[in-house]
Amino acid sequence: MLERSGVVRGSECWGRDGRKWACGWSIVWSPMSSSKSSVGEPCRSGGCKSSRVVTGEEVGGRSPSGRKKGLSRQRKSRWEERGLSRQRESRWEEKDDGAGIIIIGDDILKGQVQDTNSKFICKHLHKDGIKVCKIVVIHDDCSDIAEAVKQFSSTYSIVFTSGGTGPTHDGVTYAGVAKAFEEPLVFNEYLAKLLRNIVSRHDINLKPALTMANVPQSSQIIYLQPNKRFLTSNMSEIPIIHVSNVYILPGNPSLFEYAVSSLKPSTLGLNAYDIFFYTHELYLIEDEVVIIPTLNRAVDKFKDSVVFGSYPVLDNKVYCTKITIESTSQIAAVDALTFLKEELPSEIIVKWDVDPKSNALESVYKLCKSSSNNMFSLRISEAIKVLEDCCDKYDSSDVFLSFNGGKDCTVLLHLVCAVFLRKYPGQQKPINTVYIQYEEPFPEVETFIQETVKRYELNLVTIPGPIKGALQKLLREKPHLKAVLMGTRRTDPYSECLEHFQMTDAGWPQLMRVSPLLDWTYHDVWLFLRELLIPYCSLYDKGYTSLGSQHNTRPNQALKFTTSIGEECYHPAYMLKDEDAERNGRH
Repeated sequence: MLERSGVVRGSECWGRDGRKWACGWSIVWSPMSSSKSSVGEPCRSGGCKSSRVVTGEEVGGRSPSGRKKGLSRQRKSRWEERGLSRQRESRWEEKDDGAGIIIIGDDILKGQVQDTNSKFICKHLHKDGIKVCKIVVIHDDCSDIAEAVKQFSSTYSIVFTSGGTGPTHDGVTYAGVAKAFEEPLVFNEYLAKLLRNIVSRHDINLKPALTMANVPQSSQIIYLQPNKRFLTSNMSEIPIIHVSNVYILPGNPSLFEYAVSSLKPSTLGLNAYDIFFYTHELYLIEDEVVIIPTLNRAVDKFKDSVVFGSYPVLDNKVYCTKITIESTSQIAAVDALTFLKEELPSEIIVKWDVDPKSNALESVYKLCKSSSNNMFSLRISEAIKVLEDCCDKYDSSDVFLSFNGGKDCTVLLHLVCAVFLRKYPGQQKPINTVYIQYEEPFPEVETFIQETVKRYELNLVTIPGPIKGALQKLLREKPHLKAVLMGTRRTDPYSECLEHFQMTDAGWPQLMRVSPLLDWTYHDVWLFLRELLIPYCSLYDKGYTSLGSQHNTRPNQALKFTTSIGEECYHPAYMLKDEDAERNGRH
């Protein structure tokens, strides 16, 4: 049956025997046998972001091979054996076993879907000091899953799977994990209740949906409390199943990323030390082959304390080589960075803002005051004033930014970010953003928009064009919206008479158009982007100066040139001299 194991009081958890035990969660349910039993409502604790099953076998349980998975063995980490100093007291000890990741999906193996989950979880685990040892991609096959889970669970301290948890014929991950641990699937009433609630709101057949309530017998379940992003999907809770040291995560990238972000090392039962990595990056305009001698000297000099990486970058006119420097010693990392800066020619080192959101406030207001170009400074000041007035007139939830990946709206996004950081200090005010999608959009634009969403943590809604119909649909779904921030300039078609604040025309969905960049020039836009090292769409480095869709946009012929070997190429957009030729590539 399903047995209630404890209740939560504030931030503490108490068992039925009256003893208090460590708790970071608010639900404690565990299937104890294969028999069915209805379950009452689990208890809740205000402020808890996740819920957790707690049983006696949670830490130090056994893997399928019978090997005890002790996660708090007392031994030196590989960093301590190297003699590296720690910069802070650690709580999680890095295991030499590390983590294993199993990606499940025929669609990935066929190239029909791009796997982004492995990249996300590797980055997240690395940030938490958890070493990822191996990733495999396997078929939606129960036996293949069982074999991979059995091997990984016996080898690594913690294992994550992604995919194969849906109600369709290929949702066989739960069965595969159960087979790996030689146990049956059991029906979980509380999971079934969640599924019934979701199904009741949609025209969905209940029977196949309930297959997701069949979980391995020894499963423990973490119930994550979704944020607003997932509440819109009628999900009151997001259940994460784990068996021993195997965590079964959904394949949907949004749910996967939310689950991974919510599962902290403490939630995963990882005790003791917490490795902290200090990382620096160096960007160069020289090919990596040229800097090999200097890099080799650095590797030899810091071989006992620093790990270096060198990565060539194509199709980027700002830099072509990225050097990474990583250590558990802050002093060693800084010393290695200083060594490279002193040994490499200063003219090949490029400044590049890898975190424009965090730096927006300081960089924008500093540029406004320090620029030697008085007209440029005035235009920045004017744009800031318009945005600040907009914040005074409207609540941030009633305003959205129109963003299509172009250079002008990229400038505007950075300005909005700076103003929000100044107007709402200490508050997480996400920027509501709407992408009205052209037919046949450029893949480079789509990629850049997704990168920008993550870079600035945007709340993005994508709606197919044309513009008028898209706005009508937007306001039907979000009638509270009152104003739209636009990167329009007076040189754009039909925009020479616009005001900074102006309602949309008669016959259009009624919104206040806020246009902070009206008086900016083409060269102002590029000066801002390049001065603040703001990432922009890669098409601008290939001769495109104005972006539309694939069927009506070409590289600007004014930027065309022939190389010494007779190859036709294009200069980057910022090199366009005649501003009147900006839209020459649009048809």
